Amino acid sequence: MNVSPDFSLPLRWIAPYFVVAVTFYIVSMSFLFFLPSDITLRDFRVIGWVHLYMIGFVMMVIIGAMGQLSVVVGEIHHRYPKVFGWIWPLLVIGTSLLAIGFIRDASLLGAGGSIILGALGLFAFNLFVTLRRSRRRTSVTLSMQWSTLFLSVGLGIGLMMALGYTGVINIDPSQWRMGHIFAVFGGYVMLNIMGVSTVLLPMFGACNRPSDRDHTISFYTMIVSVVMMIFASALQIEMLEKIALFFGMGSVGFYMVQVYRIFTSKKRGYSDIWERSVVVAFIALLLSMGLGIYGVLSGDEKALALSFWFLTAGFLGFLITAHLYKIVPFLVWFERYAPYIDEREVPMLHQLLPARWADVQWGLAVSGLVAIAIAIGLANAVLWKTGALLLIGSGVVLLAILVKLLRKL
Repeated sequence: MNVSPDFSLPLRWIAPYFVVAVTFYIVSMSFLFFLPSDITLRDFRVIGWVHLYMIGFVMMVIIGAMGQLSVVVGEIHHRYPKVFGWIWPLLVIGTSLLAIGFIRDASLLGAGGSIILGALGLFAFNLFVTLRRSRRRTSVTLSMQWSTLFLSVGLGIGLMMALGYTGVINIDPSQWRMGHIFAVFGGYVMLNIMGVSTVLLPMFGACNRPSDRDHTISFYTMIVSVVMMIFASALQIEMLEKIALFFGMGSVGFYMVQVYRIFTSKKRGYSDIWERSVVVAFIALLLSMGLGIYGVLSGDEKALALSFWFLTAGFLGFLITAHLYKIVPFLVWFERYAPYIDEREVPMLHQLLPARWADVQWGLAVSGLVAIAIAIGLANAVLWKTGALLLIGSGVVLLAILVKLLRKL
């Protein structure tokens, strides 16, 4: 890969995505504190929390990271780089309105959904036209292109559901729930994670990179799963929905095999905050898959709630935090110190990260994840609130770490 300033965006354009994302993480975990421990996944407050967390935290970090990584991998300039100055403010407004709409006033759902559609539409259009100009054709660029397509479809379905909830159009929003979830989560989030991790996991972990052929099995299986789920939602075919669900789990399962192969090829013996966070993320993903399969087959709502918790706060939360610990110091070092590497002594990359603070953040996050998981199983209100406070604390420490890093610019 040609890692060149000619391809990268200035960090001042990307830094707000990371700071705003962690702020949304803190807000999301603060909101959990006020929810009951026995709340169900169908409760509108949970749906509001999901959108607050997934768009405000998960999507915000992915967009910021992809803003840099997509052009480096594709070795091409952004077609419209200035859109990154518009996307994050629009997402802040749209996500806030959408969350309030689910929690308080459904009339805001249409406005929130429209603003989010506009913001992510700008991102998807810019990424699509940028990658079309690239001469590199790898599994990663292919993942980015397909994920952009599914993001557009998922956003369209989501806006249609929002208008259905407000009564603007006459549809049953619940009919499209699984199609929306799979298009956005499976088609966008997971395809991006699968594609990008084939580069980042070996690079950050000093491991061997898998071949494109190994990646394409999980990649195409997920595409089939998402397409089937969208058709299942449109045609209301329950059997097709279950087949799509197990195709998606199979895709993730094969991806996990590739992750195992990557880490067992590790060339160095030390462990850092990135590796510890990634390990927690993939343990949480295994637990989520196991509990999810059991919950689907048995109809156990508590197992499904635990599966959902380990998937969102466990897998996504720790995977994204892990890569923030690598990406942000690298971007700061690349912009602040790399130009002077031949002129004077510059700090090593790992010296930029306050390791003790990172260890505290990791410990708080693991404790909070486990505490709330036990609280869900036992319907224990005290453990639930304790877990929420621990996760709020982890978010505050993470934000302090980011601010400290970015002040080095």
